[in-house]
Amino acid sequence: MSEQKAPLLQMRNIKKDFFGNQVLTDINLELEAGQVLGLVGENGAGKSTLMKILFGAADIAETGGYGGEILLDGQKVSFSSPFDAIEAGIGMVHQEFSLIPGFEAEENIVLNREPKKGNLLSEIFGDRLDTLDRKAMDETAEKAIEKMGVSIDRHMVISSMPVGHKQFTEIARELSKDQLRLLILDEPTAVLTEREAEALLDSIRGMSARGISVIFITHRLQEILSVCNTVAVMRDGVLVEKVPADQTDVHQITQWMVGRDIGGGSGETPQAAEQDPGENAKIALK
Repeated sequence: MSEQKAPLLQMRNIKKDFFGNQVLTDINLELEAGQVLGLVGENGAGKSTLMKILFGAADIAETGGYGGEILLDGQKVSFSSPFDAIEAGIGMVHQEFSLIPGFEAEENIVLNREPKKGNLLSEIFGDRLDTLDRKAMDETAEKAIEKMGVSIDRHMVISSMPVGHKQFTEIARELSKDQLRLLILDEPTAVLTEREAEALLDSIRGMSARGISVIFITHRLQEILSVCNTVAVMRDGVLVEKVPADQTDVHQITQWMVGRDIGGGSGETPQAAEQDPGENAKIALK
């Protein structure tokens, strides 16, 4: 009898406190390869802290670390920095952009992984004098953007880009990494127009079809139900529910999030109505 394959990700009994204030209590999550998990909860529920733990964020270690364990493919892992998580195949797109404004989208997509090529000087003095392989950079960026099924100008300088295009550039950077197996998206549609958001949801479906797992955090609950296999609901640092997305609805999820019945659901959490989507531009879909 063949041994059952372990899930891609297991988070077991995750606990975290900040200077005696308990913010996460015994969180248990599993994620299979290619699965899309919707992680929801009100602001302050603990979602971002949980993802920081998974991604090896520095402020977690600086405040005493965390309790519990994380396993990838059944093997226990401990990330001391985001670089460790990236090496293990985990990517994360944060709410705040981490792009270099004066660089082109293409340059941001391959940042710190720029392909290089030799030349006469590097043959004599060593590879420190290698030059950037602009053709390879362009091909890498183009393929990453194509994976999202959108069309943005990869040669445009970030400071000149509409907000929505910046978000897609962030995601393309993660998709350009060959080792990517799990992508965390923290409120990716908050700055997108409706059309751009739908393009992103299609991109998430494409990631899932290619075997990439996604943890999708958003206040737009209809998006969760549209694209996710499973919904995990957090409240006050506790995982209160985890259900298949096709077995729940917006109203039920909202009840779990706030701990009471608040009437009919609008498809968004209360916080979502307060957010300013900012300036957006239409995006061309392929």
